[in-house]
Amino acid sequence: MSDAKNNLMGDVMPPNEEAKAVFHGVKDDVIKRLHELKHEDNIHDFHVMDDLKKIDTFLLKQYAVEEVAYGYNYFGKIEIEENKNIHVRCHKYHDDPKNERIEFYSILTEKDETGKRTAIWSPEEPLKYFID
Repeated sequence: MSDAKNNLMGDVMPPNEEAKAVFHGVKDDVIKRLHELKHEDNIHDFHVMDDLKKIDTFLLKQYAVEEVAYGYNYFGKIEIEENKNIHVRCHKYHDDPKNERIEFYSILTEKDETGKRTAIWSPEEPLKYFID
């Protein structure tokens, strides 16, 4: 099983057409999850989404791929507002003859430098392996 120290995530690369298609395929699920995080912030005072005003962009900036036995894990840095990025993980299955079966997995949330839990990252924050 992969983890942050032992994984097969490849190099971080600029987006290509295939990667753009993969992340575009999970866009609705990603935006739904962002709205859920915002709602959880309001109810539980988590502050994960404090810096996000609205989602007016969905632009893949970088991606990396990890090949696993049942397909490919894609990790992407997606700009959702100027200078605000999210890190998204999704999975593309091997067993799909049309190579279109893609599932959203998670958005990276961690404590930032101030100790607050966040899902919003600067453009400089490196894309890295994560589980959830």
